[in-house]
Amino acid sequence: MKKILFSLLCFFLILGVANAAVNSETLQDACETESLDCVSSKEYDESLPNIYLFRGDGCPYCNELIKFIDSIIDDYQVNVVVYEVKNNKDNWNFYKKVGAEFDFTPSGYPYLVVGEKTFDGYASSDDEDIKNAILELQNSEEAYDVVKELENKPVDSDSNDKAVIVIIACAVIVMGFYLANKIKNK
Repeated sequence: MKKILFSLLCFFLILGVANAAVNSETLQDACETESLDCVSSKEYDESLPNIYLFRGDGCPYCNELIKFIDSIIDDYQVNVVVYEVKNNKDNWNFYKKVGAEFDFTPSGYPYLVVGEKTFDGYASSDDEDIKNAILELQNSEEAYDVVKELENKPVDSDSNDKAVIVIIACAVIVMGFYLANKIKNK
């Protein structure tokens, strides 16, 4: 009986690891992580639309985009949700899922999602386009939030990881039943 319980415990532990959630951060958190001078301390407001920034720790283009967004965000009625994708596998998988929704295959960062518009990479020549996209999102009556919809769905981990987890879980269960049966027959 103990072995069956141990097998089930292992199975649920593995299942929990497989369903890890993505982790977002605020613009202020990203600024602090990168040791950037930020002036905005805007709080998240559920009633406002979101823009999403996928960034990598230490990425100079990401840091420039963070500084730019920080410099303008107080002028707009939107939230900024940031995902660090370089060192976080769950966030990277989520980034790939978001990219797929926009027919984009992520290979680097930054990647900015503003409503239904996206910006791959960053150059200061994008500033006006980003401002216009944010203004359009802010003024939209019925903006559809693709990323938020995807956040509410489970994140798919790499297919190889899933296969390994399923094989291990099945092996643990089968072994547990085999051992339980063997003990029972003694």
